[in-house]
Amino acid sequence: MARGRPRKADWSEGTTRKKQAGVSDMTMLSKITNEAINENLKMRFENADIYTYIGNVLISVNPFKDLGIYTPQVLKSYENKNRMELPPHVYAIAEGAFRNMIAYSENQCVIISGESGAGKTEAAKKIMEYIAAVSGGNSSSIKEIKEMVLATNPLLESFGCAKTLRNNNSSRHGKYLEIQFNAGGEPVGAMITNYLLEKNRVVGQIANERNFHIFYQFAKAASQTYRDNFGISGPESYLYTSRAGCLDVPNINDAQDYADTLKAMNVIGISAEEQDQIHRMLATILWLGNVEFIEDNDGNSQVKEADIVNFIAYLLETTPELVNKVLVSRTIETSRGNRRGSVYDVPLNIAQGHSARDGLAKAIYDRLFDWIVMRVNQAMQARGEARYIIGVLDIYGFEIFDQNSFEQLCINYVNEKLQQIFIELTLKAEQEEYVREKIEWTPIDYFNNKVVCDLIEAKRPPGVFAAMNDACATAHADPKAADQSLSQRLTACGHSKHFELFDGNFTVKHYAGNVTYAIPGMTDKNKDQLLRDHLELCKSSGNSFLQILFPEDVAQDSKRRPPTASDRIKQSANELVTKLMQSQPSYIRTI
Repeated sequence: MARGRPRKADWSEGTTRKKQAGVSDMTMLSKITNEAINENLKMRFENADIYTYIGNVLISVNPFKDLGIYTPQVLKSYENKNRMELPPHVYAIAEGAFRNMIAYSENQCVIISGESGAGKTEAAKKIMEYIAAVSGGNSSSIKEIKEMVLATNPLLESFGCAKTLRNNNSSRHGKYLEIQFNAGGEPVGAMITNYLLEKNRVVGQIANERNFHIFYQFAKAASQTYRDNFGISGPESYLYTSRAGCLDVPNINDAQDYADTLKAMNVIGISAEEQDQIHRMLATILWLGNVEFIEDNDGNSQVKEADIVNFIAYLLETTPELVNKVLVSRTIETSRGNRRGSVYDVPLNIAQGHSARDGLAKAIYDRLFDWIVMRVNQAMQARGEARYIIGVLDIYGFEIFDQNSFEQLCINYVNEKLQQIFIELTLKAEQEEYVREKIEWTPIDYFNNKVVCDLIEAKRPPGVFAAMNDACATAHADPKAADQSLSQRLTACGHSKHFELFDGNFTVKHYAGNVTYAIPGMTDKNKDQLLRDHLELCKSSGNSFLQILFPEDVAQDSKRRPPTASDRIKQSANELVTKLMQSQPSYIRTI
């Protein structure tokens, strides 16, 4: 059908016209300075215009309220429209990615960046909603894939998001969703890759934050069957959900969200038996948090209430004796050269007992989350030939806190890699094209952050991750000795002007600012090994689901060093970069 000249339009194509404030594309500013950009964004924000372009990048300012700009009518208005025909919107970015995939037969990706609480997860959801709405296909299998893709949102939000001081629904993990399309632009499958789950949140949160949403949903709205079988009561009954002093969150209805989570599980195809096992693991974690210790006559820890250990053993389908052993002692094996030595059970003090308890809880939740992602991917396997992909990346923003540790280093490293992609695919590529085309222009100075990526990930000269791995290998039995070894090895990073080492800390001069990281505890977090005692406990269980979560062989005796946490995040980050570099990118910067 022939289209006439497009009329001037706004959010709802004329139903409620609204004068636009400032400029909608900041490349049109008469003078481009930080002050001018901030003033334009402020002017538009005060006029409820939260979206602004700066060239091909969409700037999104979080309004923290519903502006009525995501209605079906607004969504429909952006279909088959050029980006400049309508006001800036996340739907315009989704439309551009989808139409470019079809028109140019190229994979697309949408990279969403920004600080915690800036609206990255909401932007990702709107991209997915738009693509599901406008992509073709009326067959039952294609409709099923669309429903599953949308169902991943409430499911992974429940297990991967939490209330923080900055954001009531903060993603505490990163994910890259790849929607797979056939040659006709119909979605035939999808796959999720998850990154950097903040598993420490399972066992502790700072004041007025919460654990992952699913624990409050389960504790508040569990069925009577689950309450009876798994000993579930309100979230105030468990240390892991009550210690931070925040049980309820304004504008979050845990009971309704729990219903949405169960519905999402059903849409994905997670069976009733699998759902029972998921809830059994959640109950185990909650009850583990309630294990308390007292000191015996020898100064070692012993469990204060045996009844709690008995109930945990019931949930894990193992013996109370094994559960108790894991909580109050640790198996140490000596070695001489290449020969295995003696095995000792070393008693733990109270602090070590808490660490053992928390370590088991974190391990179970981490494996459970990975299993859920695996199960989702299994359900969303392509129903036909997949020719093209649209990827949507929603990952932690850059983090700078008063106290920064290993978690912040990994998060900021990934953000450095994403910034490197932005430089390669926009600034550097654009300016190189100007040179090829012999266009006269004024070169733009920009910081190429490859030097910072190398500082963190390089093997030669050794970067921060390599120094950590060496420290773990040389002082593996003593975390404090390993931290001291790390301090010594980090002196090799002093060649870089982006690195400083001082007083048990080191500073990395990132593209987004200088961040000081505390060395104590870093090597232990980097080692991130599953304790042999925990593995033996899980392998002893009569519960087949727990066996699936922990498939490792207890008796395995590999001479190779197991991969550390930094090894895994480095591999994941580079695999992500490879995927993104093979796609045409769109950028959303949330504020």
